[in-house]
Amino acid sequence: MTPDRAPTRVTARLVALAAFLLFALTGGGRISGSDEVTMFELSRAMLHGGIAVPEGATLGGPDGRFYSKNTAGQAVLALPLVALGETAAKAAGFREGRAVLASRFVASFLNAFVTAILLGAFYAFARRLGVRARSALAATALLGFTTPLWVYAKSFMAEPLEALGLLLALGNAALASAGGAQKLPSENRRTWFAALGAFLAVSAKASMLPLVLLSLSALGFKRWQRWLVPLLGVAAAIAGHLFYNFARFGDVLQSGYGAQQSAAAFSTPLLVGLYGLLISSGKGALWFAPALWLAFSGFAEMARPRAHSSEPRHGWPARRAAAAAVATWVLALVQFGTFQHWAGDGSWGPRYLVPLLPSAFLAVAFALETATRARKRLAWFLAAAGLVGTLGGVGIHYGAEMRRVGDYPYTLALEHPHFMEASHFNPRFSPLAVHWEMIGENLTSHIAGNAPVLGQAGAGASGAEGSVAAGVGDARLGISAADQTALLGGFDLWWMYARYAGLPGAPLTAAALLLLVASAIACAKALASASREENAA
Repeated sequence: MTPDRAPTRVTARLVALAAFLLFALTGGGRISGSDEVTMFELSRAMLHGGIAVPEGATLGGPDGRFYSKNTAGQAVLALPLVALGETAAKAAGFREGRAVLASRFVASFLNAFVTAILLGAFYAFARRLGVRARSALAATALLGFTTPLWVYAKSFMAEPLEALGLLLALGNAALASAGGAQKLPSENRRTWFAALGAFLAVSAKASMLPLVLLSLSALGFKRWQRWLVPLLGVAAAIAGHLFYNFARFGDVLQSGYGAQQSAAAFSTPLLVGLYGLLISSGKGALWFAPALWLAFSGFAEMARPRAHSSEPRHGWPARRAAAAAVATWVLALVQFGTFQHWAGDGSWGPRYLVPLLPSAFLAVAFALETATRARKRLAWFLAAAGLVGTLGGVGIHYGAEMRRVGDYPYTLALEHPHFMEASHFNPRFSPLAVHWEMIGENLTSHIAGNAPVLGQAGAGASGAEGSVAAGVGDARLGISAADQTALLGGFDLWWMYARYAGLPGAPLTAAALLLLVASAIACAKALASASREENAA
């Protein structure tokens, strides 16, 4: 007997709403990383009919203009928010520098939407694969709020979109295979959603292609016709890359990454990369997302054939999903573990493994489903550890931590074997520890009345509005060097940044409290809906 789809959809929507409200409450409202800024500028350029961007993390084109090295998927998806931000800035009468910061503020919430949709879809897939409502909801909460996914929901990076695409490809492919050799009525719809996932993931980053194909292997190979529609999604994404390459560089095969797209870029010894990605103090996924420890037993549960009453087709889709997810993880660990820049700096935690987290947490859901008392206690401990670690990344921007420990500005080239060695491998400089040190210090300063005040250094040069208001500062961040230093003592929350910039505190506090109450209500409704599903089963 399969879970009733209508109640599951209701719960999934409430999960997405609650997650979005929490992400909106804890968002930074800023776009500051080099690649993030360039992607934002690409979206702005597209809005006005072009693709050339200001010089920065760019390459020169044959026409003398500058172009982003990154793919365009994220920028295309951000167009509505960028347009909304620019329209609002014009309506408010902001000058150019401040207008850009206002537009960045609106666009910065793109990943809050994407990650919220991801969590709603994750809950629905866990339920459809046979997990009971409460276990599915618990696994969803673990994925969303005890892993780096929360930190990336605050960013303008492409990892949440890649994660959503891989999850849609894997989950829909597995469910499309539920009929075995027999075609089910829902199969066509599932294959189209799998195609959408493949399109999103590959459009966000071309390196997702092999991982997408392995995720689609959950379709099975006995009925090759199931592959036709998903492969259309892959083909459409590849065609988009080729067109974009030609528009930038006049060559469909020139992506802008040069040697990074060749075999020479995979020069890290595999054991070093595996150690770094999985258990290093600075990037190890098993520390930054501790609930992953449950996935080992969870995959075994998914693969075990049994006729549980809530599992569709006796768990066949779950076994397919487990096989495809494990294969995808193995390939990703080899692919990124041997990559020269395996750490994905600068970023929080194992950046390149973030898109793989949803597939592993499907296994976590199964581990919770069959948990013994000892495993439940372990799950609570891992959840607490993950939440504490993740809150450090949410409260302090990773760029501030990099400046604090001396990793930024960079003193060594990215390809240098000792690049950020201390942060990667020395527990004393692990972001999991340093972020909380900074939270303690900054909280003490705030209580003492020494919160950052922005714009003072630039007031004499740019008028009373200061550097933030007038947009004086470097081209990437839009604020002065003095303000960048001041923000090392701040918290990475949009309503705190607004206070630092001199906006009235009362309405900002009211807005934050309103979001907090709304998110609490949505969480309560999601929990109640899941309980109704559980009781109706």
